[in-house]
Amino acid sequence: NYANLRSRLEGLGHTFASDSDSEILVHAYEEWGEECVDQLEGMFAFALWDTRKQRLLAARDRVGMKPLYYHVSPQGQLALASEAGSLAALLPAWPSPDPEALAYVMTLGYVPSPWSIWQGCRKLEPGHLLTWQSGDTVRLRRYWAPPTEVVPETNAAYDEQQEWEQLLSQVMREHLLGDVPIGLFLSGGIDSTTVAVTMRELGYPATALTVTFPSQPDRCEGDVARQVAGHLGLEHICIPLEITDVRSLLDSSMHQCDEPAGYSAWLSMHLLCQVASRHFKVIMAGDGGDEVFAGYRWYHDLSPERAGFHRWARRAIRSAGGAATSISAGRIASSLFRRSGLLHGHAWRVYPRFLPEEAEAILRPMGVSFGDEQMLLPLQRHLVPSLPTRRALQRIDLMTFCSDAVLPKVDRLSMAFSMEVRTPLLDRRIVEWGLTRPMPREGAFQGKDLLRRYLRSRVPRAVLEHRKQGFSLPILNQLDWSEALEEIEASPWVQEGYWSPRWRRCVRPGVRYREARIWNLLSLAKWGEHWLRGKASVNHRTMP
Repeated sequence: NYANLRSRLEGLGHTFASDSDSEILVHAYEEWGEECVDQLEGMFAFALWDTRKQRLLAARDRVGMKPLYYHVSPQGQLALASEAGSLAALLPAWPSPDPEALAYVMTLGYVPSPWSIWQGCRKLEPGHLLTWQSGDTVRLRRYWAPPTEVVPETNAAYDEQQEWEQLLSQVMREHLLGDVPIGLFLSGGIDSTTVAVTMRELGYPATALTVTFPSQPDRCEGDVARQVAGHLGLEHICIPLEITDVRSLLDSSMHQCDEPAGYSAWLSMHLLCQVASRHFKVIMAGDGGDEVFAGYRWYHDLSPERAGFHRWARRAIRSAGGAATSISAGRIASSLFRRSGLLHGHAWRVYPRFLPEEAEAILRPMGVSFGDEQMLLPLQRHLVPSLPTRRALQRIDLMTFCSDAVLPKVDRLSMAFSMEVRTPLLDRRIVEWGLTRPMPREGAFQGKDLLRRYLRSRVPRAVLEHRKQGFSLPILNQLDWSEALEEIEASPWVQEGYWSPRWRRCVRPGVRYREARIWNLLSLAKWGEHWLRGKASVNHRTMP
């Protein structure tokens, strides 16, 4: 919203020396102090030094579209960087990997905020600001949080739809501002089609880009995307990709991944950004629709479990040796974990990989203690029990899975190819509006109901009937899993003693989700090759 903000500031007497949106931050701070963050919309992460007050202000946008890491030395000195690896390189000595962060990658698939992969380094959480003065401690303050209530149910469905269309148009107009042509990632799904329809209705001459995998026709969305583009009269670039070397792609992706991640969607995004950067510098995407409008499949079956009994049985299993004793014990342990509470079940539906005691066993040489409570703490921090269950889980996913897994993938890989990806469905106004909508009657819930109503008269029925596809790469069956195990064994995690030899028991034949578990450890191994063995080539600086 820099254009609107600049106009307001000029009306308040500010004079600008450039057309840079960064200059607006300086004038906004001059006018409102640290409350200037309340005036900002969209994605941002910045640090501003007030020379007169000898005071630093840093802030990160509301849902974490842009990253910001910080480190405070024992002497109270502060270092800041936009990536974890860059921050580590600023320190006098390269920090050790954080064992809790590694346990989170194994159990959740990502490093949650405010943790970082490096000990002593932290992420500034989304919706937070940081202030620092020499001789004082770092102070953190939350300036925004997702809604904690929903509006009462009414019968004014038409008015709600009209309000939504007006809001979407307003937000999209602002996101379409720019001095270069803006493209569109079009998958043919509900979210990207919503963005495409709105761009078309606003008269923006969009070009849509779709990447297809012809060798995986059951996972290919090219036909649906072509129907959408044709129906809307969009120029459409459809690029088929055949991947023959998954390991090289994994190596390249992990090079850009400043923190390890357990999702193969990093590879898909790498390919997509590589191709898109040949055509666009700025591109729109539909990320955020699943969290804001309840699109994920795990929002469908939310029947309560007898949590108390299952927690008791789980403790008994753990005291007897837990999942590691046998294949059957592991299956029982994972089943009990899933039924031990709302957050247990949610975490397992989103990312069924390693149990916390398995991560603890693998990381025992690093001295980590990692139980259920610690594993679920990042989710617990965003739980509002008074919300309807589905809305509560959407809120959690927005501030964890989306902020710490989806958006880092989008940011790091788009930036690697000098491209900006804009996500209008994660605009603060849409997030607040979407998460406060009345809950539909349980039998009527389909997922993204409001977006479906918006599209019903605007696109072919095939879009609405199309089964949701994940963004993970549909070619992992090309991997030789035996060779993958050898690569894990040769990784610095194993060879340098970070991991216990017990990691092999967690991926032995017969274990549930075995290939997904191997992929998780292989991703960590490839990340370690670059960031553990490669760190010796980094020039460290002495902090002033």
